[in-house]
Amino acid sequence: MGASVIFNSRSAPQSPILGPLPPSPIINLSRFNPEEFPMEDCDKRARLQRAREMEEGVEPPPGYKPNYPSGIQVHPNGITVDSLAALFQAHAGIQAAALTALSQIDFTLIPNIERPAHTQVDYVHCLVPDLRSITACSFYWGKMDRYEAERLLEGKQEGTFLLRDSAQEEFIFSVSFRKYGRSLHARIEQWNHKFSFDSHDPGVYASETVCGLIEHYKHPSCSMFFEPMLTIPFHRNFAFPLQHLCRAVITTRTTYDGINKLQLPKTLKSYLKEYHYKQRVRVRRLDTENDLQSDGRSISYLPLI
Repeated sequence: MGASVIFNSRSAPQSPILGPLPPSPIINLSRFNPEEFPMEDCDKRARLQRAREMEEGVEPPPGYKPNYPSGIQVHPNGITVDSLAALFQAHAGIQAAALTALSQIDFTLIPNIERPAHTQVDYVHCLVPDLRSITACSFYWGKMDRYEAERLLEGKQEGTFLLRDSAQEEFIFSVSFRKYGRSLHARIEQWNHKFSFDSHDPGVYASETVCGLIEHYKHPSCSMFFEPMLTIPFHRNFAFPLQHLCRAVITTRTTYDGINKLQLPKTLKSYLKEYHYKQRVRVRRLDTENDLQSDGRSISYLPLI
């Protein structure tokens, strides 16, 4: 007997005329919307956005008043010839005849030459938010260069670390740690009031406090191959002086600008401000009349006497 082939009627639908129907496609291209699946790299777009923010600055905090350069006076109303004459008379002592000649100048004859762009960069100064907690950490060693840190960590096991003051002025803290059989160093960067090991990459973990950043990298699963591994703290064997401890307590109860209001000598005020960072805020353009009119103010340049 020949082998018989049995077809299951449920396996493929039958057509009364054309036979079995073709299987339905896995992806229905007629319903595919390419806008819902953009081809742009989201990480690259985030890095470009961060680079633009670092160049232009972030939005200033509420109630922030920019500091205009010396020699500039801001008026709520527009500049007129009479107001300029009054300023010149008050600050430069110009004779009355010269003032009369100034008021008769036909400014419509002056060619409309495009003015160069003038910008002002503002910075907000902030104290380190958790200096008291940092000082209380046993792995914080205070002022120390990389060579001293390497000497202390020599021969220690993988993941041993310490926190120290950075030797570079633009950074506050650095970590020294053991990884790949040698001592490595990483600076703690700050951007928009958050601390991380790479402020240029938004994908890198950032914390509002330095202690929070250290705590995150204590877990080996959170440390990538290019990131610090901070699993075993290297304890400090000395105590900080009393003035350092007092500064840590005072800075937790005031701000950078609030230190200026304290009845203290300038040397003590500078000592209290030592652990601070500055955040760049949005660049303000001061050259176009449209910008001045939209803000409801104008700018006059006072002569230097």
